[in-house]
Amino acid sequence: MKKMYTLKAGLITSSLLLSATAYAAPWVNDDNVLEAGTTIQAISANSNKNSYTSNSALTNRAWGMTGAWLNFEVQQATDVMVSASSAMTNAPGFTIYRADGVFIASPGAQGKNDKDGTEGAIHAFNQVGQPGKPGLVWATDNDVVDSLEGNTVENGLVQTLGYVNGSSTDFINLWEDNVLSGAHDVSIDNKYESGVYGSVQHHSGPNGHTNYSNLTLVNLQPGHYTLFVGGTNSDGEDTPIDVKVSALAVSVADCVLNYQEQQEPTNYPTAGLTSQTLVTSTEATEDTEAVSTTYYYRYYAETGSYLGIAKEDNYLYSLNQNGELNQVGDAADLAAAADCK
Repeated sequence: MKKMYTLKAGLITSSLLLSATAYAAPWVNDDNVLEAGTTIQAISANSNKNSYTSNSALTNRAWGMTGAWLNFEVQQATDVMVSASSAMTNAPGFTIYRADGVFIASPGAQGKNDKDGTEGAIHAFNQVGQPGKPGLVWATDNDVVDSLEGNTVENGLVQTLGYVNGSSTDFINLWEDNVLSGAHDVSIDNKYESGVYGSVQHHSGPNGHTNYSNLTLVNLQPGHYTLFVGGTNSDGEDTPIDVKVSALAVSVADCVLNYQEQQEPTNYPTAGLTSQTLVTSTEATEDTEAVSTTYYYRYYAETGSYLGIAKEDNYLYSLNQNGELNQVGDAADLAAAADCK
């Protein structure tokens, strides 16, 4: 924490003004497009100590009008880490949602819902529930087919992927959903990512103590995402919460596989699958030696096909459902064609 009281007070005041007047927090340079190998940041996105949970007056529901809403767009499948940090006096929490577009949290329209009913409302909503379920219908996209009645939002939320409660306390909200301490994967399937994990950390440094809440989404797919960010500790203080979203650079091997998927989408549907490593071997015979080959590959269940790069010769191979192995091309040449870095 800063030792100068005036600086701290100024930061808190400006952050409170932001949360009171702007529900969509700004990214630095208004950059909300996340490309592989880059980081986007929202400085002092929020500061409210209990906008995410722990507000007993709201039965531990999220207080949407005092938290921060952040939208960002992923352009290429890659691993993405979301990090929220604040002084020790505030414990950041957040949820990440897949959205159908740029989600706009509007108190004017969505604040009219019955916050204590199944729809919920921006004033008090289910921060860990799935779109279409009790407490989050008010923000659910109108194309979600299994939603409870009331999902009329264009570019609304489609799926809740994960959340972090940065405090050391477990909470239960009005709809009896657990808002557990720590980081949690609550995704329904692996349509938008291949895994979610994270942590809550406390760091002591020369400038004071800092709380970190982190969530990593493995192989996050291209599209729109929404974060809701706020504090999780009513006993704490209103101090600024900074948010960073970072995308790992795509490896050359994955870039080559992505490129071939784009060239032959019929043969290799479901772009962005998780890559794996497999070692194959043939036994020695009287005429041949034993051969071992390592492939970095993806399997496409819809067509029964495989794509893989052989470690031994650095060539890309395809294997169809009939078991026919074909050499596609030199991985180095394909990487150059795809402009892989």
